[in-house]
Amino acid sequence: MAPRKIQKLASVVGENVSRRRKAMGMTQAELAEKLDMGGDSLSRIENGIVAPRFQRLEDIAKVLDCAVADLFRKNSDPLSVKLDTVADMLGHLSPDAQDDVICLMMDVARTIKKRL
Repeated sequence: MAPRKIQKLASVVGENVSRRRKAMGMTQAELAEKLDMGGDSLSRIENGIVAPRFQRLEDIAKVLDCAVADLFRKNSDPLSVKLDTVADMLGHLSPDAQDDVICLMMDVARTIKKRL
């Protein structure tokens, strides 16, 4: 693969790692510790400077509770990225808990829409 394409992929992966980490309320230091790696190494991944190897991608995905493929998704559609994140989180809940969360989200969305 051409170096430019690798760099582009590294950038996409880095953005997704950073976004998912922040969505989980984790600091870089916390994620680095869970991955048993230095904070500077994680920073280089998140900034798209280096592309992680396959095993590291699997480790990152496991800690961030997502599929490896999710780390390669482009943020071209911010809503679909957000929906994917919510779907990933819901996937680990029981069906009843999923229904409860969806009902809460719908109530919040209706309340916010009324205020607009």
